[in-house]
Amino acid sequence: MKNFMILSVAAMMAALAVSCQKAEPLAETDAANAAVTRAYNMTPKITIYVETNDVNPLNAGDYLLSDGTPYASIVELFASNIHKEIVGGIVRPTLYLNDKMTNLLENGGTEKYIKPLQDKGIKVLLTVLGDWAGIGLANMNDTQAEQFAKILAYAVEKYGLDGIGFDDEYANYSSSLVSGSFGNIITKLRGLMPADKLITVFEWGNVGSSQINATAGALIDYVYTNFSAYDTYIGVAGVTKERFAPESINLGGIFSASQIRNYGNAAYDVAENGYGAIMHFNLRTKSDRDPLKLFNAIADGAYGETVTCENGNRPQDWTFVPGGFTISIDDVQ
Repeated sequence: MKNFMILSVAAMMAALAVSCQKAEPLAETDAANAAVTRAYNMTPKITIYVETNDVNPLNAGDYLLSDGTPYASIVELFASNIHKEIVGGIVRPTLYLNDKMTNLLENGGTEKYIKPLQDKGIKVLLTVLGDWAGIGLANMNDTQAEQFAKILAYAVEKYGLDGIGFDDEYANYSSSLVSGSFGNIITKLRGLMPADKLITVFEWGNVGSSQINATAGALIDYVYTNFSAYDTYIGVAGVTKERFAPESINLGGIFSASQIRNYGNAAYDVAENGYGAIMHFNLRTKSDRDPLKLFNAIADGAYGETVTCENGNRPQDWTFVPGGFTISIDDVQ
């Protein structure tokens, strides 16, 4: 009995010691790692598109949940463009960064504008968009799809990005669409990038079965519905609800109290019904279009948390590069 009591007292002391240790605050590095882990692992994930023509992407990282982790899981830089070049009479796709996008990625831009978001646990993707050049995601032959996928994978590695987002708009297709072109690009890109890199698709343009089949759709991490409070129709084959955002909001508008309440209720439905993401497009500066009430409604519905903002008005403080910057298959090879 005496030995049992001694052992019991020892066990109690050990438990108290462990309890005291658990009560101590996390070391700064441990807290940072915890924040990074939770930021992207939260479900549903919040995606925020930033129009880099006039908004600093760091503003997206200023919105924090009540536990200090970022509100955003994914930030999409909107947008790079699909251009083309003609070499020996052959059309080849190129990736174009316009005059405003260039220095976000080139000339040390990634260290200043991308890495701070990633250090908070946010995934940063480069959105790819048509640009009236007559070439786009839906009309590339197999050789062009291979070239473009290599260019995109090269850009992800070169700039330390977390993946590519696709948006099939403004291509001004001058030739017949190539059945399966979009899905072919996705399939080839997935094979060229590390497994932890993301591919997203905004459900707009040529995303039907002739363009993205179930095999390619299964390789997409997240698909965002066209703007809607709650549209559960998934227009891309092979995509399950765990990889779909039925709630998609354009932040450029002004929202009434009832609209904000409805978006919050929809966020609750997104979470309760097992959907994987909620998308926000066109983040403005806080002084222009303050999204805080909307973000709070969505965070409350999805997570039962609140949102605060550290700044939200960071200026567009990088220099523009006349002519922009182009990446071709020659740069990759």
